[in-house]
Amino acid sequence: MKPKPFINWSLAIFSLILLAGCSADATQDSNENYGELNIPIETVSLDDTAEDFSYYNLSVQDELQQQVNVLKEKQDYTFKEPLLIINPYGTNTTGLYLYFEENPGSLSYTISAEGTSDFTRTAKDANSIENRAEYQLIGLVPGMENRIALTYTYENGLTKTYEFTLDAPATQSGYPPIKKTEGAAEAKLSAGLFYTLGTDGYAGYSYVFDNDGTLRAEIVTEDYRTDRMEFYKGSIVTAISESQLARIDRLGKVVAVYNLEGFHMHHDFALNNREQLLILATDESKESIEDVVLSLDLETGKYEKLIDFDGLMGSYKERTKAGKGDLNWMHFNSIDLAGDDTMLLSSRETSTIIQISGIYDEPAIDYLLGNESVWADTEFADKSLSKAGDFEYQSGQHTATYMDDASLLDGQYYVYMFQNNYWRYTSRPDYEGLANTKASLTWEPNNKDISKFYKYLVDEYAGTYHLVQEFAVPYSSIVSSTQIYGDSIIVNSGMAKTVGEYDANGNLLAQFSYDAGLFTYRIFKDTFKGFWFE
Repeated sequence: MKPKPFINWSLAIFSLILLAGCSADATQDSNENYGELNIPIETVSLDDTAEDFSYYNLSVQDELQQQVNVLKEKQDYTFKEPLLIINPYGTNTTGLYLYFEENPGSLSYTISAEGTSDFTRTAKDANSIENRAEYQLIGLVPGMENRIALTYTYENGLTKTYEFTLDAPATQSGYPPIKKTEGAAEAKLSAGLFYTLGTDGYAGYSYVFDNDGTLRAEIVTEDYRTDRMEFYKGSIVTAISESQLARIDRLGKVVAVYNLEGFHMHHDFALNNREQLLILATDESKESIEDVVLSLDLETGKYEKLIDFDGLMGSYKERTKAGKGDLNWMHFNSIDLAGDDTMLLSSRETSTIIQISGIYDEPAIDYLLGNESVWADTEFADKSLSKAGDFEYQSGQHTATYMDDASLLDGQYYVYMFQNNYWRYTSRPDYEGLANTKASLTWEPNNKDISKFYKYLVDEYAGTYHLVQEFAVPYSSIVSSTQIYGDSIIVNSGMAKTVGEYDANGNLLAQFSYDAGLFTYRIFKDTFKGFWFE
């Protein structure tokens, strides 16, 4: 008879658990909107008045992180009462750091500011610990009151929402507005954000702007043009000075700095599949410039000279002469990988694209793509591919890019570029070969000359290349970039200070004009999904 009360108590406890569970389920099935809240904005700061102060000093980053950690321990932060800090690590003047502890979920947000389109994204969580969420919100409009609507969606679909306002700081550089100047009516631009690399007059800054030209981020480096940005293990790798690169994580924190003592970079680098950057560089111990490729291990920080063109093309170098300054006999301005151990280099001085294979063991020239007369009386004459068709050789090209296509035959692929259409060949004053006669000789920007987007079909087996697409773009004698981006083509005419988005057929969808001293080196576009955004 004694077990009976035990059974009754068990049933009672089970009933209470069941009721509690039903109550919890009822709570989880409801959404909550808290309306407009007043969220305090915290700050971290260091004395940055010292002459040698740099946010790219890892000890500075450690001090900033300590301040962030103190704030994180200050209270129990929730989605409704989060920790907010503007630009805690000094690398993005309008980046908004956000931290709270909640059950797993995803954060979406919309930023609204007067005179701008709404900016909506799903943020990428930078914290891998369950129940902790940490983000950098990108998109605040500098110098404006920004209204931010946050929505947190739990794994069971429950959402919590509220809004708050903050006054975003003005740009640190004082960069003026970007203007959307022309394009097709009702044109739909590709999704993503434009980002600048190397805006003259604003050294040490890269700008991120949307399809309306609204500035959404100002990335602060040191005093260099940044050259390029590569995504690597949850970070962006970029150049910060002539002889330094850095990794910046998705929160804006500098997590690594690389020093290239004895070398300085110029123009470009590429990320390979060995956790290395391949970097165009100048060996400071040499009398010639811009003729070396370095490899940098991003895990160990070790670097070495991978290719010195003194050894690879020394006989050609002997034919060249220095102008008013150093011997700039190749002037490599872009590098792109074309396979596991093959790369394409763009030589502005020779108006030639050079493919090199065996780059890690025994570098060898596969072919030269450009004006055959430049190489006609050299030991490399037989390396020139034959031009198939009636078109002009490229002149002073930039951003030569390899593009594979599964529909092509073996040994075929595309190479596209910004065809500056500017003939300059000063390192061989005794050259009497064929010049690119229809190319401009004018260095200054003007409305008479044109540059072009060029796309070649290369056939290595046939030893030929022919032009499969071209269209005119604003003239830029030097610098500039092209990017095939989904169904669009992004073209920056650096000296003209314009960037355009074109459709796949070369029809202009939109053009933006921007401020720069002399030029902006490159402008590309990216969704930044997997980095800042989901």
